[in-house]
Amino acid sequence: MTKQEEICPICGAGHLDHQVEKNRVEYNGQTILLDSHYSICNSCGSEQASPIQTRNNKRAMISFKKQVDGLLTGAELKALRQHMSINQAEAATIFGGGPVAFSKYESDDVMQSEAMDKLLRVAAKFPEVLSSLAQKAGVDIFGQSQATDLSSDPAKYVRFELPIIIETETSNLKRPKLRVVNSSKLTKKTVSDEWIPVSSKRYA
Repeated sequence: MTKQEEICPICGAGHLDHQVEKNRVEYNGQTILLDSHYSICNSCGSEQASPIQTRNNKRAMISFKKQVDGLLTGAELKALRQHMSINQAEAATIFGGGPVAFSKYESDDVMQSEAMDKLLRVAAKFPEVLSSLAQKAGVDIFGQSQATDLSSDPAKYVRFELPIIIETETSNLKRPKLRVVNSSKLTKKTVSDEWIPVSSKRYA
């Protein structure tokens, strides 16, 4: 049965004709014209919205709210998940929210929290974050041979340090003097917060 052949549930005699009109809505000071889906009975003239039409109208409004609040829309969130090469069930296991959370996020049935939105953006931008979260959740997204846990062997990672060696020199003074060895070779360098892999034998 097509939309035009649906029987009016109010009068039971007429048929429902699907209609779409622009409806002006406002949220947090932002205004937009959204498609509003409904039906009109060709017999009694009543206007009504079916459950499907109501759902579509709600999804359009939630998508608009996400944009205003600076959150990923359903379409953007789906593209981000696909970029991470994980399905909806894996995403729910890794990031939480429930077994059907990402189905609802991507369909614009519900709005994800700001915290969830930020976590997804970070995980998509930094593969090591996604890998760590996936491993903690027990999801093998890269394959056993390619999975890497950066925190499994901290001895392999050190911070950049300034090339300054300080040693004490005893003297007749009551407290030791401090002097810098090879000071002529010192240069100004910025200490980095990044971790770099080095040979573990040097720090055994």
